[in-house]
Amino acid sequence: MSENPDNKSLKKHHGGPKKVSAGYLERAALHYLGRFSSTEDNLRRVLERKVRRRNEGHASPTDEQLGWINDVVEKCVKYGYVDDEAYARQRAGSLLRKGKPPRQILQDLRFKGVHTDTAAAAVENLEGDEETPDATRQAAAAYIRRRRFGPFRRALPDPAEKREKEIAAMMRAGFPYGIVVEMLDAGEEELLTLLP
Repeated sequence: MSENPDNKSLKKHHGGPKKVSAGYLERAALHYLGRFSSTEDNLRRVLERKVRRRNEGHASPTDEQLGWINDVVEKCVKYGYVDDEAYARQRAGSLLRKGKPPRQILQDLRFKGVHTDTAAAAVENLEGDEETPDATRQAAAAYIRRRRFGPFRRALPDPAEKREKEIAAMMRAGFPYGIVVEMLDAGEEELLTLLP
């Protein structure tokens, strides 16, 4: 009985861990950055995970491999493929439009590896000037519209019970009680004018 040709190709491709090289890490970084925006810290973590997957026994990166990772990250920053400030501004704006309050946006940026000062500046930038509504109210309006709360809710037999659940949900999401009540009491047009 002859061997299935598919089995031969499987044996060729699964013959043990693949080697890690500086060139491989550059290609991996560019492939990742072609699909996702990233911070320096996040890109470094992604490359370290890739190295671990290729190292025998999923061993941590060696000093040489860590040096390659640092070189690749530095090149990506130098050529503008990775820019923590731009990333923080873009992500903060995106999260605000999704209805995330500023405190939660700050936590998200820190989790993604954005330096504390850079994350704080991005969140401050959301606040705008005196003529624009503050970020917390903008986020609350977006959250209310997305979740169909307040003036966007469908007619229900007991709106008072639904309102209590909406208040609880918004407070769990990180909005202060005073703003929650103010925004739920606002009319649909007023909320739409607050949206970024």
